[in-house]
Amino acid sequence: MHLGHQGSMLSISQKEIELEFQRVRNMNKILISVILVISLMGCASALDGSGVEMRPGEAAAEKLFNYGIGQPWVGGNPPSTSVSYSLYSQYYSINKGSSSKKHIEAPKKHDLRDDTPATVYFNYQMQAVPYTQYKTYSAYTGGNSLWVQGATSWTQYVQVPQGSSLSLLATSSAGGNGYLYEINPNGLLSKNGFYFFPGNSQISFYADIIGQHILLFIINGQVSNSVVIDVVPYTPPYQYPTPVSSIQPYPQGTILPPGSTPISTTGDSTATIVSQGMRGYQIFLDGNYIGTEGTGGDPLDGRFTFRVVGNQNHDVRVYDGQFNYPKTIFFERGGTKIINVEPGTAVYI
Repeated sequence: MHLGHQGSMLSISQKEIELEFQRVRNMNKILISVILVISLMGCASALDGSGVEMRPGEAAAEKLFNYGIGQPWVGGNPPSTSVSYSLYSQYYSINKGSSSKKHIEAPKKHDLRDDTPATVYFNYQMQAVPYTQYKTYSAYTGGNSLWVQGATSWTQYVQVPQGSSLSLLATSSAGGNGYLYEINPNGLLSKNGFYFFPGNSQISFYADIIGQHILLFIINGQVSNSVVIDVVPYTPPYQYPTPVSSIQPYPQGTILPPGSTPISTTGDSTATIVSQGMRGYQIFLDGNYIGTEGTGGDPLDGRFTFRVVGNQNHDVRVYDGQFNYPKTIFFERGGTKIINVEPGTAVYI
């Protein structure tokens, strides 16, 4: 995962990790009744001791921490919302379609044998610890832990777009009946009674409400750490501009269908077409159809490589199903050229 300065591997001593797990053990002494009392204390806004206004979720989280539940960082300053949620793309998926989704699904048994992360990230600062090192201490200390599960790592903080889905991973050695608690963006505390499987339970979370969501779970009086999910407005992917006037539509009837047989090319020079925004395009060399990107053994990755005779000009044309992208290019003998083609722009080398 690449997270700029947030995702850098910070140096964390074994003593710091021991203190982290010691805090988790201390939280296990808290009575569940404390949470039930706090759940009646929902508020629209709050002030801390210095008179600084706090968000509702921060106020409720601080109440929890004052009773020994959670961690002090849950009420601090999260990364700026100007940080693109795309940095956390491994942790969520965008839902397609209009079907309604449940905010929190019941836990499902999850097997980690083929799904272990390389790294775990602690708190807002995304302090990175190798999973092998974390696993050693978690096995020693026991207790419950909660993570947001990604493709290659786990984290205690994530920023996701509204309408996305993500997976929480609840780890408990014994499992059993317990409660998943959530402080929503309005500062209200809710709970869901679930059965947590021994080992690992996967919980689906749907980011339906913009704002900060703070979650933790309790089994038999043992309290997990908290995770923070910042839900931000969804920004649609960039739309390419209308094709420039120099790119003219090619009559559909004169384009070879996808099933046409391409001719093979030979020569002492290599050409590679590269496109970030086009897939499955057709390629023509000197007026002859030579292939379709992503077919005939060619990976569907936006790249297509072919051979040409060097020391002369060749007409290269790319067709994306709507527009033609032609260019006459001189190829040196024995050389290699990268030809860049993007939707709505002229071909360039």
